[in-house]
Amino acid sequence: MRTRMRRGVAAALTASALVLTAAACGGGEDEKKPAASGEAGGDKASAPAEEKPAATEPLTAAQLKAATLVAADLGDGWKAAPIAADDEPAPKADKAECQPIADLMTEVPATASAKGEAADFEKGAEGDSALSQRAFTYEGTGAADLTKALGAALDACPKLSFTQDGEKVEMNIQKLPGAPKTAEESYAFVMDMPIPGLDLSIKAHLLVARQGTGITRAAYVPGQDPAAAKAFDALIPKIGDKLVKATQG
Repeated sequence: MRTRMRRGVAAALTASALVLTAAACGGGEDEKKPAASGEAGGDKASAPAEEKPAATEPLTAAQLKAATLVAADLGDGWKAAPIAADDEPAPKADKAECQPIADLMTEVPATASAKGEAADFEKGAEGDSALSQRAFTYEGTGAADLTKALGAALDACPKLSFTQDGEKVEMNIQKLPGAPKTAEESYAFVMDMPIPGLDLSIKAHLLVARQGTGITRAAYVPGQDPAAAKAFDALIPKIGDKLVKATQG
């Protein structure tokens, strides 16, 4: 079976995409990274360093482009696989506290100030693994507000449900506390949706990382290969470092 991605997050995790998939078949909350301190430098840090004011200006178009992945960033076997744009709005979660997770199930959250281009990739002879990434930005504290709300939602919502086309869609949400940390703060988790009537579920590994006013959001669908699922840990720093370097440019 070939699993496709919806730009931004997994198309396979929406009810309409699951119907198509079935027919065709026939990383915990991450904590903020500590700021550089005198721990490694011994008594060189006898006086506290002056804190820089938090960034409030949104990223520029050039920075958003620099934060966007290209196939060469991912390593051997990955190739670009552009798909058609999807302008569907985010679904409305049945519980308000879970909405920050549901908000990620669209191209770009409606609250974003600006967005970069989508980057879609696949790996394997049949596109068995797929990755979709996008960077976007906020003014003021918008990016930090998003990650704060997402962290609370991941704690409150081990399950997420919403109604689409009159059908209730349910998925399990699993935090990945052992996943690598990246950028100023990041969250890695799995959206796991069982396909009704089939002994099969589709899992998307999600990364949301923030650096200043910029956000990078990536969704990785490894297909049914357990070994491919482990590759997510290696992708996280590649995705996060791209954002960090872009904000410094």
